[in-house]
Amino acid sequence: MTYAIFLLLFLVPPIVVLAWWQRRRITRTWMVGVAAVMGLAVVYTGPWDHFIIEQGVWSYPPGRIIGPTIGKVPIEEYGFFLLQVTFTGLVLLTLSGRAPRSSSGQSNEGR
Repeated sequence: MTYAIFLLLFLVPPIVVLAWWQRRRITRTWMVGVAAVMGLAVVYTGPWDHFIIEQGVWSYPPGRIIGPTIGKVPIEEYGFFLLQVTFTGLVLLTLSGRAPRSSSGQSNEGR
């Protein structure tokens, strides 16, 4: 199984289900927050992965990745960073309960 297929099988379906389930609670603020964490994940983890691959701590066997890399890091690994942050953000949104209501009955979410 390739890394890309693994991601498609094990991360994309729960993301789709949680995104559909939480579709009314996904706000612009939530999306900006998730995008910011994605940026942090790429900026921090990309160089870290490059270093440990270069040092031989781990590797990606030929035939298990699509091929293109950024430095020594396969693009699937960057996809993992983005998908994992999305999944974690959706889990947090799901577990955080309902948004508080203002006295007018309007949701305060996204304000």
